[in-house]
Amino acid sequence: MTEIVKKFNEEHKGKIEVKAMTQDWGQFYTKLQTAVAGGTAPDLAISHASKLSELVEAGVVVPMDAAADANGVDWSSFNQNILSSTIFNDVHYAIPLDAHPLIFYYNKKILRDLNLLVDDKPAIEPGPDGFVNFLKKIKEGAPKGVSNLGLNSKGETPYRLWWALYNQLNGPEMLDASGTKVMINNEQGKKAAEFLNGLFKDGIVRKNQENSSEEFQAGKVALLLDGVWSTSSFETTKDLEFGAMPVPQIYDKPATWIDSHTFVLPKQKKGEDQNKINAAIEFAKWVTDHAAIWSQAGHIPTTTAAINSDAFKEMPLRQDYLQAATDGAYLPQTPKMWPIKDQLVQALEGIWQGRSSVDQGLDNAVKSMEKLLSR
Repeated sequence: MTEIVKKFNEEHKGKIEVKAMTQDWGQFYTKLQTAVAGGTAPDLAISHASKLSELVEAGVVVPMDAAADANGVDWSSFNQNILSSTIFNDVHYAIPLDAHPLIFYYNKKILRDLNLLVDDKPAIEPGPDGFVNFLKKIKEGAPKGVSNLGLNSKGETPYRLWWALYNQLNGPEMLDASGTKVMINNEQGKKAAEFLNGLFKDGIVRKNQENSSEEFQAGKVALLLDGVWSTSSFETTKDLEFGAMPVPQIYDKPATWIDSHTFVLPKQKKGEDQNKINAAIEFAKWVTDHAAIWSQAGHIPTTTAAINSDAFKEMPLRQDYLQAATDGAYLPQTPKMWPIKDQLVQALEGIWQGRSSVDQGLDNAVKSMEKLLSR
């Protein structure tokens, strides 16, 4: 982002100057809301798509349609799946910067030595049995100290895989139309959880992997589920020969967990400055069209211009998982998405850790999530 701001400022010298302030991730949203409340908000800010509902509900960010239209933002030029996550009641509240889905990394050397690569891709047979058989082949044939799949049985990653499988199974929306009832304790939710739980319970995948990304970097993991944000780290790892692809289609259709970084206009309590609004939109528009620079971090661009640019097309790996931006399933729009998601992660973790059955775990998830939604 520092490089992006520098290039923009050079191109717009004498017209617009952007000053970037980087905030600690853990305190970012608290500081943003405090700045808005205190009348010291920045002219432009970043928000995750999954956090937008909360910011919209709290009046922290303002609609973008008028400013975007006045400054030539073409909404049709964006990936419509990504864009949909930023629209509330037909109103645009953000300009999407990227998509960062959960994807699949694989160690080419390990798989090649096991004859499990075809055309440089993992030779995974269709369906859940095909995926399990692939994991078993790696486990049986890999050198000592090499794990087949980097997947912790705690925290965010197994929940993200569960969400991917739930959507591959065409599971209904997480919440009902009222936004108060949780709809995941169903056939699809159970099937996805049973499959994932079976990997841990049957010993196919090692439990409690704390540092699977680091182990993958060290060549000790054959397959890894992680976000696209790890691509750049792996690319700079010496002697790591790896590939990347969307999460395999195990069930009815391609799908994965996804989120996005987006540009938002914070509310200005001391009054709006139209010149600054125009400059902010101009910067956001420029960045999205030049997002190949941002994609060096691994993220997927959102606009046709960026995706079709030579700079992006020439990047290794990105084309291999580009489709994940279209197949990704975003979380529902609710102001309480982050806290209810935390409840879901904890309840599912109870399943993976053997503290509860699939039925009990999903029932616990529904109860704790609906309790929060009712407040």
